[in-house]
Amino acid sequence: MSTQKAIFLLEKQGSYAVRDIEVYKPGRGELLVEIKAAGLNPVDWKIQATGYFRTDYPAILGIDAAGVVKEVGEDVIGFVVGDKTVPGVFYQPEGDIPAVQHCAS
Repeated sequence: MSTQKAIFLLEKQGSYAVRDIEVYKPGRGELLVEIKAAGLNPVDWKIQATGYFRTDYPAILGIDAAGVVKEVGEDVIGFVVGDKTVPGVFYQPEGDIPAVQHCAS
């Protein structure tokens, strides 16, 4: 099992903590992106401060990232392993899973 680091918001309006999690295997229409740079931005701070958008904790936040495609899931068009990407994440208030749209450079 491969692991990676992620920053978790431990509870609603709580503290952040870095923890190990299993590396996700991309499914149909998905990419696995090795993140080379990431940051928390004002939206993440507002989610932490207000509890808005999240219902389950611990939660992984963070919408600013850049990286390289490591795996391409079935039916993915326009991406190959090695592409540099900027994942754009758009939170869905009705669900806990963010919708992710990737942009190749």
